[in-house]
Amino acid sequence: MSTEVFMPALGMTQETGKLIEWLVAEGASVTKGAPIMVVETDKSIVELEAPATGTLVNITAKVGDDVPVGKVIALILAAGEAFNPESAPIAPAIQAADPVSSAPAALSAASASMPSIPATSKPASPLAVRVAEENGVDLSQVPASGKRIQKEDVLAYLAKQQTSMVSGPLLASPKARRLGREQNIDLQTLKGSGPGGAVLTNDVMNAAAARDAVVAVPSQLASSASITPALPTSRMWQVMAQRLTESWQTIPHFYLEAEVNATALKIWRAKLLERPGEKVTFTDLIIKLTAIALRQHPRVNASWIGGFIQINPDINIGLAVAVEEGLLVPVIHQADQMGIRALAARRKALVSGAQANRLSLTDLSSGTFTISNLGMYNSIDNFSAIVNPPEAAILALGRIADKVVAVDGKPVVQPMMRMTLSCDHRVIDGARGAEFLQTLVALIEDPLAALD
Repeated sequence: MSTEVFMPALGMTQETGKLIEWLVAEGASVTKGAPIMVVETDKSIVELEAPATGTLVNITAKVGDDVPVGKVIALILAAGEAFNPESAPIAPAIQAADPVSSAPAALSAASASMPSIPATSKPASPLAVRVAEENGVDLSQVPASGKRIQKEDVLAYLAKQQTSMVSGPLLASPKARRLGREQNIDLQTLKGSGPGGAVLTNDVMNAAAARDAVVAVPSQLASSASITPALPTSRMWQVMAQRLTESWQTIPHFYLEAEVNATALKIWRAKLLERPGEKVTFTDLIIKLTAIALRQHPRVNASWIGGFIQINPDINIGLAVAVEEGLLVPVIHQADQMGIRALAARRKALVSGAQANRLSLTDLSSGTFTISNLGMYNSIDNFSAIVNPPEAAILALGRIADKVVAVDGKPVVQPMMRMTLSCDHRVIDGARGAEFLQTLVALIEDPLAALD
């Protein structure tokens, strides 16, 4: 039986992936797990692996295409299987898409957060299920253009239903509707570029840009000498700006700060550096201790999904890494189960991969908690970070600096570090956040307690 190759997602908010290169020609043999194509996502450039062993056929996406998440772009035939074009999925022309809902999480690690597919005579893609649920569509009534119901099939069904009525609701994605309200744009005045004339996010953004350009012309003409050229921004930077804005606007943030004595942390690292092997950094030690603290406070290692709190079974810690084109968050999976030197080696490999812009899909997916460390900048004592959805918290670390503190009632110079925990109040209340931070402070000031 043939296996579909489709564009996966790195997270809940990814919409498209740009095809950079096919590593295997059509008609060639592929092995499950071997790279078959290179894709530029909203976060990085990644190599995608073959989901099965067989022969690659029916490639419908070409280099440079922006492919919607969940879209089938090729098939892998099993051994001895012949390709039947009539049974292959029908692939509409690929264009920059606007999914009508947030994209599903990486299929290899976030299936628990995907909606369940309702009983129907035809299988449906996760995106099609979400579109149907948000628009109240019975999937059993939707005709499929291929082997399974795709998002485009649901949108086409909605368009047909709309045109059959004298008056009805505007066909537009929820994201486009929200952006229209924010930009004060009447979607009824727009000509949608989606299936059946659906208004997509790009339609609203283009309308807003056109409006703002008209408003800006008089002031520019009046003072052309004062015009500052706009800096070009990468796709990664634009998506980062959009997602952080959405996080800031939709997640009720609150912050908890703590100052911790790093004396024991420095002693621990010095002893580790005396031994041969991978160089261990303060970040490695804090990642390890944070993972242990999360194991004791699973509510902090949770997510807000679909109006419910979902406890994540694994402790996967992301590390914010600044790169030229934006910000990446590679993930150390099951950090609580790793030894400190293995963790340090993994952290080094991920940071190097991020800087080289060649991280894999797995490297960037399934994070449950993020750490952002600016301690290497000697002037940064503390800062507050924005929660990285769908995670519920992010820990911001400042520098370790000598300060005069009271020890047994006497002033003593000690290495101190300030930490700020940003929390999603829908998942974590103040008491739970404080308990987690208290546990982490205790572990940093006495790392041997981690052995208890």
